[in-house]
Amino acid sequence: MNVFVDVNVVMYAAGGPHPHKEPSMRFLRRAALGELEAVSDTEVLQELLYRYWHVKIIEQGVALVEHVVQVVPIILPVAKADVLLARTLLTQHRALEPRDAIHAAVMFNHGITQLYSYDRHFDSIPGLRRLEP
Repeated sequence: MNVFVDVNVVMYAAGGPHPHKEPSMRFLRRAALGELEAVSDTEVLQELLYRYWHVKIIEQGVALVEHVVQVVPIILPVAKADVLLARTLLTQHRALEPRDAIHAAVMFNHGITQLYSYDRHFDSIPGLRRLEP
């Protein structure tokens, strides 16, 4: 069964000291070893690039994206159908942010029901099960 990897798991693993750092690193090690079927989407990669560009350390962001695509073997595209479903999800779940609506739509459109994330607003979406590393 595929599990979706949200950007915050990667950010905590790559970032400085934080209570979520070690669990996130252990989770990504499991993904790298193939102990779980990790997937993500192109929007996660875009979020990483944008964040590192924004804080003016784009070289580290590029390196992190290269690492993610090695650790997470399946990176799903964001298609028109995903954006159309995301707009519906946004109107149904007011606490949901647009990027996370995109992730949820990609998951639904690919039959993925579990995701690893620290974002609790995913909990309000029926059909998705959020897990923390």
